[in-house]
Amino acid sequence: MKKNKIHNISATGFKVPDNYFESFDAKLNERIKDQDLIEGIKTPGFTIPNNYFEGVDNQVFKKLQEEEKPVIQLFNRRSYLVVASLAASIIFLFSIFINGESNDESLSIDMVEAYLENRDLSSYELAQLLSDADLLEENFTIATPQYDQENLEDYLLENVDLEHFID
Repeated sequence: MKKNKIHNISATGFKVPDNYFESFDAKLNERIKDQDLIEGIKTPGFTIPNNYFEGVDNQVFKKLQEEEKPVIQLFNRRSYLVVASLAASIIFLFSIFINGESNDESLSIDMVEAYLENRDLSSYELAQLLSDADLLEENFTIATPQYDQENLEDYLLENVDLEHFID
């Protein structure tokens, strides 16, 4: 722990080139002499034409006042609207056809049976609901329960009015 403290670090991390402070005075004097030579030049290498700044304003305003040429846009707003409306109509048509097919498959046999049982329909109403194609033997199956002789006799004795048959 004590090795990491600041007062125990022997090297600071800053390094100075060899003979830096001994040769500093000589380098500073050379730079001062170079500055004196630069100030002694009467004509620098950069020149501007006579009356340049007086005539620049007029040239700039001439360039600014030039008429702008009409800009031809690559994508016209009308063509963009036509393409957007076509895309929207195609999406709308696909959504109609995709959602339209699932309605027929949503009815199950149990739902139809529950509807017919809960609603008191006469035989004439049932005949109107069913077409001839629905009554084909391959599509229409009847489950025949297995009756015992004893169960059948009990049912007839309890539920059938024999006087009705005698008259």
